Amino acid sequence: VHGTWDIYKQHSTNTKHKHTHATRLWDLTVQKELLKQDGHAVGVYGLGFQNDGSVLATGDVGGIIRVWDLRSGKPVASLDGHVDNVLSVQFAPNGHHLATGSCDNSLRIWDLRKRRCAYTILAHSKLISNVIYHPNNGDFLLSSSYDNTVKIWSARDYQLINTLHGHEGRVMRVQMSMDGKMIASTSFDRTWKLWMADED
Repeated sequence: VHGTWDIYKQHSTNTKHKHTHATRLWDLTVQKELLKQDGHAVGVYGLGFQNDGSVLATGDVGGIIRVWDLRSGKPVASLDGHVDNVLSVQFAPNGHHLATGSCDNSLRIWDLRKRRCAYTILAHSKLISNVIYHPNNGDFLLSSSYDNTVKIWSARDYQLINTLHGHEGRVMRVQMSMDGKMIASTSFDRTWKLWMADED
């Protein structure tokens, strides 16, 4: 599947117009909309592609995650467990685990084969703004938070490995280099930081 997702929500102060909450798939080569989905009842914040691009997961402000088969355009799973906005959604490289971060301060790991939550981690003291897996092997999971920290978790047992302190404001995003040796984070403190893996 070629394209990218655009999260679209129509806002209107005119009561004659109905608010819409839709997810759209675009083909960037021809700049045309391929698919529009209205499967969420409220606004959509987080989304993530499975590695082969055939499946996409979306998370909404009501705490619901939906998994979509992009070949048919239909939802194949609805995951309920978060009690607040889902801000970040990330597939593991194995394709059957999904990590989600929420305003309820929890990190959840979903097993899509069983369509249920496998782990719930009270990961931070404030909302989780971003979650990502190690891009190659998925051995590690990173989470960033409004509590000013980035945390590194083992993706085998989801135990905490390390907490990165240094930002003086909300951490908005975190990324890891392809070789897993560098982590970059951005914050409301108007800085970005580069963290290097300890060679020892």
